[in-house]
Amino acid sequence: MTWLPPADRLTPAQAACVEAGTDRPLVLRGGPGSGKTVVLLHRARRLGHATGRPERIATLVYTNVLRDFIRSATEELRLPAEQVLTFDHWCRLRHVDLIGPPPTDAQGHPDFTRIRRQLLAFLRSRAVPPALDAALVDEGQDLDEDCFAILRLSARHVTVAYDLKQSLYHEPEARELLRSLGAGRREEDLRATYRACPYVVDLACEFIADEEERAAFRVNVATLQTERQTPLLYLAADEADERRRLVEILRERLLRNERVAILFPTFPQVGLFADFLRAQGIMADRQTQTDAQGRRPALDFSSGRPSVLTYHSAKGLTFDSVLMPGLTKSAIRARHSSVRRMLFVAVTRATHWAYLSSREADCNASVLEAMEVLRGRQRATIQTKADLPRRPLPPPLPKPGDWTDI
Repeated sequence: MTWLPPADRLTPAQAACVEAGTDRPLVLRGGPGSGKTVVLLHRARRLGHATGRPERIATLVYTNVLRDFIRSATEELRLPAEQVLTFDHWCRLRHVDLIGPPPTDAQGHPDFTRIRRQLLAFLRSRAVPPALDAALVDEGQDLDEDCFAILRLSARHVTVAYDLKQSLYHEPEARELLRSLGAGRREEDLRATYRACPYVVDLACEFIADEEERAAFRVNVATLQTERQTPLLYLAADEADERRRLVEILRERLLRNERVAILFPTFPQVGLFADFLRAQGIMADRQTQTDAQGRRPALDFSSGRPSVLTYHSAKGLTFDSVLMPGLTKSAIRARHSSVRRMLFVAVTRATHWAYLSSREADCNASVLEAMEVLRGRQRATIQTKADLPRRPLPPPLPKPGDWTDI
């Protein structure tokens, strides 16, 4: 059994989207955990069965990690795993089929910007039959108008799931995305199916700037709070203290048999921390970079091991608990609005609990402000080393005359 709920456990809104017709583009709006990915997978199965050509139904995503996550559930639905691809890899394959070897950058990696541009120009200049019966797109807010133009010229039907609050790679306006799909589109709202507990929602709301969006996000919570464990911010005395406490917390969550993610703003932090965990005897699945051919080891989301990822690569994923260490003032180098979106994305990967940590003297202002507001409402906890119970001192070493032969 994977993270994917069976078709008989979908909400009425989700089931209606799965069964929607293909005579016009379908747009799915919904926040994190509202079931957008679940709908796309069940829709892919239904359309593949209806057409008898599942190989012509493609589920397209933005990141390799989300691709691996979705592929972990394809066997359960008897879907071809190879039909779940990143949008850029799919464009690269189309370029090879229609035009020839794709352009590369100075390092020999595929130049995806030029690949998109050349593919779109070719499709517009030739009468090319659609390669797909349906393209189902997750995290559509990170694609631009040219991407949607490519999709409309390549697929008989397009379904797009999106949430503008989670835009990290591209900053579209809603009208840009909708305009790209044409005036005859059908729009459905999945926001009322959010699956995280209210405490996590409260923390996520602190990173939504727009008051109306914040209110709408909070009111659409569909999960009851079953245990009183508020999000926790640990303000460490130093880096060694922060790492020690993080390992303690991680071991506690793993003993609960939870699915856990440890998220970092940058890729180098991922490798360093995965190596640190290995030294502590904790094996973790870590995000890796692609090689010049665009290949990388797939993450195993069925292993039960914690996943160490960047905020960007965690988009679209869900875990029981999310741990976010290293939240210093300089940890996230971006505009204030982008910082808030990154924190929102990271927090909303959790369904039950979120743990944040930083050195006490250098905590990120947005994080500290959010947690202090929630602590005032008894919806969050802030700890320092002084708040933790003192660990007993180890017994003294025996004196030479105290040794007993056995």
